Amino acid sequence: MALDRAAAQSLGLSDIAGIDPDAESVDVPADPVAYAEGATITPLENGAEMIDFSPLGTKGEPPDHDENLAEFMEESDLNEIAEDIIKYVKQDVDSRADWDAMLAEGLTYLGLKIEDRQTPFPGCSGVFDPILIEAVIRWHATASAELLPAGGPVKTQIVGQPSPETEAQASRVKEFMNFYLMEGAPEWVEQNDQMLLWLPLVGSTFKKTYQDPILNRVVSPFILPQDFVVSFSTDDLETCPRATHIIDMSVKDMKMRQISGFYSDVELKEPEYEKEATSTLGTKSISTQGISKPVESDEAPYQLYECHIDLDLKGFEHKDASGEEGGEPTETGLPLPYIVTVETGSKKVLSIRRNWKRDDNSYEKIQYFTHFKFVPGLGFYGLGYAHILGNTAKSATGLQRQMSDAETLAMFPGGLKMKGIRDSDNNVMIGPCEFREIDTGGMPIQQAVMTMPYKGASAVALELWKATRENGRGLGGMTEIAVGEGRQDAPVGTTVALMEAANRVQSATLKAAHRAYRREFKLIAALFGQFLPEQAYPWPVAGGPNTIMRADFGDQVDVIPVSDPNINSATQRMLRADAIVAAATAAPQIHDLYEAYKQRYIEMGLDEKRIAAILPPKPDAMPSDPLTENQNMLMGKPVKAAAYQDHKSHIASHTVLAEQNPSLVTAPSHIAEHMALDMRAQVEATLGQQLPPAGTQLPPQVENMIAAAVAQALQKIKNPGGAEPSPGQIAMEQIKVEMAKVTQAAADSQSKAQTAGFTSTLKFQQAEKDRELKKEIAILDYYKELKKQRSDARARSFGTRSKF
Repeated sequence: MALDRAAAQSLGLSDIAGIDPDAESVDVPADPVAYAEGATITPLENGAEMIDFSPLGTKGEPPDHDENLAEFMEESDLNEIAEDIIKYVKQDVDSRADWDAMLAEGLTYLGLKIEDRQTPFPGCSGVFDPILIEAVIRWHATASAELLPAGGPVKTQIVGQPSPETEAQASRVKEFMNFYLMEGAPEWVEQNDQMLLWLPLVGSTFKKTYQDPILNRVVSPFILPQDFVVSFSTDDLETCPRATHIIDMSVKDMKMRQISGFYSDVELKEPEYEKEATSTLGTKSISTQGISKPVESDEAPYQLYECHIDLDLKGFEHKDASGEEGGEPTETGLPLPYIVTVETGSKKVLSIRRNWKRDDNSYEKIQYFTHFKFVPGLGFYGLGYAHILGNTAKSATGLQRQMSDAETLAMFPGGLKMKGIRDSDNNVMIGPCEFREIDTGGMPIQQAVMTMPYKGASAVALELWKATRENGRGLGGMTEIAVGEGRQDAPVGTTVALMEAANRVQSATLKAAHRAYRREFKLIAALFGQFLPEQAYPWPVAGGPNTIMRADFGDQVDVIPVSDPNINSATQRMLRADAIVAAATAAPQIHDLYEAYKQRYIEMGLDEKRIAAILPPKPDAMPSDPLTENQNMLMGKPVKAAAYQDHKSHIASHTVLAEQNPSLVTAPSHIAEHMALDMRAQVEATLGQQLPPAGTQLPPQVENMIAAAVAQALQKIKNPGGAEPSPGQIAMEQIKVEMAKVTQAAADSQSKAQTAGFTSTLKFQQAEKDRELKKEIAILDYYKELKKQRSDARARSFGTRSKF
């Protein structure tokens, strides 16, 4: 086969041995062969030659797990996949058509659009009963306050035994997560607020958590319910065989993803708005806002189907390598999880990516979506107020319109008049103090004109409307309890119980939202643990940048919502906090008043700095003389007894104080502390040796021996005169010998524990020093990069100035 010199050079054939570099044409072999650039030439039956410019091997297994597989597949196979995906999604959309229409009607009865009705007469009532929108707004207001507090929605808990390292790690994770969700990702709060409005209405909303390839950060946007479609057989997201996110993507975003390589750079048709709506709910949502899609526009978005589906992908089939030794692996036909993105207008596949982790031989699907349910439904979708109160809102709206129209007709009635009566206007409107002439043809006016006997609104209809609303409010959990009415001295527990009973429905829905937020926060934390830098990453906070790193998002710290699923209102929270303070005040010897008041301030929503200013940290109490201790108790300062003190003198001094100040709650507990230490000192004096430190874990037999010795010592203290030594007293001398061994063993154990604690402290201090060093380096790099950016910006602006 002969090729001209230009074609040979384009194929990289000019350097083949044996070819004259000055020849105008070259002869190449007819067999398929790979050349310098990987091009192959194959003769066809009709005498023509097929030239393949693709390098050998590019149609096979891609080199990386996260590659776009669409770049390695034949176009015919991709077209077939696109046709199948579009067909599957259409089937899924059609299967939920009744669900879609039901929710669209629910949007109607929100009453957000003013209706000018002409039936049954022009200007008749178009009012909507507000029960549905009242329920939605009430729940949204409660959920926003509970689930999205001003300080951030995330808190952390340590998995396993806490340590100084894990406590510091948990604090860093909590601060960074709250900063990122409230400030670092500015769209998160607004989209969550919108989701909390849709959730109580439709019953099911969705969020998608992923690393955005353009923004290069974690995002978790809210997906409108009509834009998330699952297969008919789906019960839950974890076992869902096919879930599709319908995306409207702008031309700019599409081009950016194609340029970055995230989507294949295939030719697409010009996007245009759909002529036929695919979702009744979506159409109703747009019209309820008072807007409509333009007929023609240059800003029409592309419509994408991002389908998370199990496929047996041609060219990437699952193979079983456990066959005969030396044999080829056999294809099993096992569908594997993939993410396939199709542009519907052009019917082109933009990307196909594996949806399992690298080296995961179980092929477990990676979950990107979080399903928020308002009330569990009978199938995949949850129930919302559109389902629960839809019929109630429809009935109440009908009754209210009928009563309004009946009153309108009763106040401004129409009627009948005798044919032939002359008047310039058939519709005579009589104003106040106005008399109009009418030609009755000589007939009495009572016989010539008759009004229709409209009776106005019926009392039965009014009572029926009230009953309908009352039943709906009870079903929707909107009943109210008048906490301020009734007995003013009602117990706090009784009031809390009444509130819990009244808010039980709302509490259950908030618990479901709390569980969904926990799943979403885990997905976000997992992505941070995958995409954050390994070195310390600085992020801005008040007072200077803080640092976080990938290793902080490990298995030692769990992220959970800050909301309490058992409490659904600030009033209920404050009542519980007051109950805790009251209980701690009544029994201070078994409570920590400081912690009780601290918890109360936390429930009031105060931040840690304000709490520290109002409630300073407890100072460490030091043993002192009886007078100083009495003065400290009078001033509310902590007191502490020590083993070396003269306990009887202290008890006598504190008893006088307690008798003079019966309301002083700390005196009795401090007197009891001295009495306990005094008793211990007497027992040790009787035994002639020290007892093991309080709280020491002892073997059961040793503990029983000590118990017997203590009992003998207390009996001797009770009867100091003494009698003849009893067998028990004789045995006590033997017990003393054993106790000396136990005391020495306890001392050795305590010494080992102190050594281990000291070693752990040294390790922690060294780790903190290393971390602080990394933090300082990261902050220096941060400021250095910031300075460089500002310098570059000044240079660019200097070059573009026209005047100086």
